[in-house]
Amino acid sequence: MTIEPTDQRLRYTTLTWADVDPDRHPFDPDAVLDVVRAVAPAGGVPAPYHPRRRFDRAADNERLNWQRAMTVALVEHYGSWAAGWTAEMAGRTADGALIVRWGYARESVTTPEETLHAVAGALRDWRAFLEDLASVFAQHLPVPVEPRAASAAWEATTVSLVAMVAARSGAEEHWDHVCPLVLKWFLTLAAVPGEDHDTLVDTAIGGRYWSYVSPLGALVADAAESLAARLTGITPPPDDAWPDTWPLDWPSRRTTELPNATRVPAIRPPAPPDALANWRRVRQQARWDLATEHVTEPARTGRDGITSLLANQPRYRADRIRAAFDLVRTDAANGGPLTFERLAAYQRKVLAVASAPFRTRSAWAGFGEEWYGHHDELPEAFEACLAEATDPAVPLPSRAARVYLDVVHFHPFYDGNARSAALALYFVLAREGVVLDGAAPLLMTRWPAADPQGAEGVARLVAVLIGQTRRAIRR
Repeated sequence: MTIEPTDQRLRYTTLTWADVDPDRHPFDPDAVLDVVRAVAPAGGVPAPYHPRRRFDRAADNERLNWQRAMTVALVEHYGSWAAGWTAEMAGRTADGALIVRWGYARESVTTPEETLHAVAGALRDWRAFLEDLASVFAQHLPVPVEPRAASAAWEATTVSLVAMVAARSGAEEHWDHVCPLVLKWFLTLAAVPGEDHDTLVDTAIGGRYWSYVSPLGALVADAAESLAARLTGITPPPDDAWPDTWPLDWPSRRTTELPNATRVPAIRPPAPPDALANWRRVRQQARWDLATEHVTEPARTGRDGITSLLANQPRYRADRIRAAFDLVRTDAANGGPLTFERLAAYQRKVLAVASAPFRTRSAWAGFGEEWYGHHDELPEAFEACLAEATDPAVPLPSRAARVYLDVVHFHPFYDGNARSAALALYFVLAREGVVLDGAAPLLMTRWPAADPQGAEGVARLVAVLIGQTRRAIRR
């Protein structure tokens, strides 16, 4: 079995319980180190990072690529469940202390022998976490049928699972990704009807848990109650006390064991604004027809700035990038509008996946600082926005900028939205004979576009890049 580095099986957040269930996948913990040594990427372990030396991006990428290659090797040997070795689930030392043996590649790659031991230890710890998780699942199954008993059971189960993930991860970088994943696995085992467990869990706990932030008991209680209510329809009365069993902020804000005057209100991290809602407002307010002038002639040099820029990014697969842009150029030459079907076809090339559906849940980006809400009407609204990208009444630079920001802020795909935005921009420009000579100022900058003037500024930047391309032709 040969696995491409872009294969979805290498992303532990896409794994199902069937993928990771220890009962389905034999494992010998005593043989792990020998396996790691045997399958380790050719060429040896990269040189370690030295914080006192000048930062070397090429060396940093080499360490990250080694980690990815190791993931491929482990998944090919053990199966897709092994992809979770980088999920930073802690294991226990000889004296019982919890320790995370593998973090980010930059910090985890040390001497060759220590690095291989760290990989083996991280895989053992991930497997031990899955085995412990299976035991916890068994303790909470089957869920009672009677609604009130089921509500209490779901609250207790949610608290147990959240507590387990938080404890085993130390609430480090990836814990807020593993936590909803574990809850979705339990929903599957509990035979909760419906396939959209992602939306169910995201609605119940989305935004409550943060990387590197240990959850307060009040937040755990709220999430447990919310999920239970959505599953059973039972909402506890306001004076219903949550058992004071959470160690970090006892007693909880819902306790009835203290007078009202002494209760401490729950402290919540500020919820980030819905970037998509902001963008849709800005999109309507921006003066797209006045921001730039119409482009009446083709503009291109012998250089393809957008394709070249993305293909040379070390974190992207150059062959996938070039294949996607080949498809874009063919479609642009054939004419017709930009559709989600076309955009999804480009995305399948970029990510090397069989399908690229529109997301069915809220999305987060910018290390949790940007949130893109989800509504049932989004696919239709996004399709309508794409149709406007080829409306000749609006100047080409404005249309190209607008569709670029549409993809960035609608965030239609689960992954690769920045590349998808560049592909959409390229299609709109190439359809009218424009291929930018350079595009770094546009593609390498984050564009929140929180106000109409900012959006119009992006359109003017595209016009400037077209002008620079024309000047390059004359040189």
